[in-house]
Amino acid sequence: MTEPTTTAAAAGTAGYKLALLSLPVVASLIAFWLGIRFVPLRAGHSWHDLINRVIACLVSSFIVGTTALVLLMNHKPSIFEAGASLAQIASFPPEAGFFVITGCVFVVSSIPGPWIVAAVFLWLERRKGHDIAEIAAEIRAEMRKQNATGTPGLDAQAGAVDMPTAKP
Repeated sequence: MTEPTTTAAAAGTAGYKLALLSLPVVASLIAFWLGIRFVPLRAGHSWHDLINRVIACLVSSFIVGTTALVLLMNHKPSIFEAGASLAQIASFPPEAGFFVITGCVFVVSSIPGPWIVAAVFLWLERRKGHDIAEIAAEIRAEMRKQNATGTPGLDAQAGAVDMPTAKP
């Protein structure tokens, strides 16, 4: 036999359920709004720009998000336990908490997608008309410049990676 619940307890449970279900949606809307707010769509190409951003978000979410989830599961499993506890408080199965945490990770990891794609296309646009040898020479020159300033990077001569040394 189940225990009778009061209206206040039922309202509190409904509040948890609403928060649990709406968190990924609200986070996604806020992230998308911030992206549009600070980097407006290109005039005349709004539809294409919007589709490019959404696809970049999806690709970034799956690549970065999957990696982040694996790292979280291995190094911080308590996050998923907290999600399961939150789901149980809201009278959902514990798996719902896993999906909320997963959704939030995917939303957060989708944010850098459009920026990375925009940076790559801007870099390519600035090198339009150059052949591959000129681009490679420019990359080598940039690496030499970084090595000369002490910035860790690839050694252009040997192809080895400079590793910073720990100072005691």
